[in-house]
Amino acid sequence: MNYQSAVTLFHFDRCNGSFSLDTVIDFSDNYISFASAFSPSSQYLYFASSEHLYQYDTDAGGLIPHQLVANNDTFLSAPPVFYTNFYLMYLAANGKIYMTSGSGVLDLHEMDYPDSAGVTCNVNLHNVHLPCFNVGTIPNHPNYYLGRLVGSPCDSLTSINDPPEHEFRFNVFPNPVMDGHIKIMYLLPQNKSGRLEIFDINGRRVYEMNLPHWSTMQQISLPESISSGVYNCMITSGGERGSKKLVVYKE
Repeated sequence: MNYQSAVTLFHFDRCNGSFSLDTVIDFSDNYISFASAFSPSSQYLYFASSEHLYQYDTDAGGLIPHQLVANNDTFLSAPPVFYTNFYLMYLAANGKIYMTSGSGVLDLHEMDYPDSAGVTCNVNLHNVHLPCFNVGTIPNHPNYYLGRLVGSPCDSLTSINDPPEHEFRFNVFPNPVMDGHIKIMYLLPQNKSGRLEIFDINGRRVYEMNLPHWSTMQQISLPESISSGVYNCMITSGGERGSKKLVVYKE
């Protein structure tokens, strides 16, 4: 018996709240299905049954079918003994997707690169160990930074001037860093993602990560290969760029 026969994508009109059909993804699986999540860029849609995780490329216009990117490996989270199957998905502020299980378990699945095609999205099964049991739940947050739909006929903020030009800024702390852990506080141009890169004094890139537009802070553990010295932290987003010096000290 097939519990799920199709996944449907819709366009949402922010003006009148209506939906219109965009794509129907033929999908059948012999296991019950629960949830889905988009990658940070919205190019890839992920959906899963309790046993299989699939990826669909929305930019391909249906020319590329959905791909299987992970299978439940029947890992048991104990005690008590329950399988870490696939249940709900959550796109977190660090740009990764986390997946819960349908029973009380101590482990979450983690997807490192949701914007990468196929298995290069790198699904780590039961990779995040929790201090207590979790039964399916995940946080759900709207995009608080969505902002005005400038130029739209339903933009009700017509009595004010257009938003001022974005002031690109960010902070890195602690600085100097002695334990390899830093926090990046940033404010990106509205509705634009960013990219953090760290370069050594020779201009060699030693660290990089994507910054989602709905987040303003990231906690980062620098690679062990980064030695003591002065580095340049650079954030780029929407054609803008900012940089700061970072001092790393290791005893």
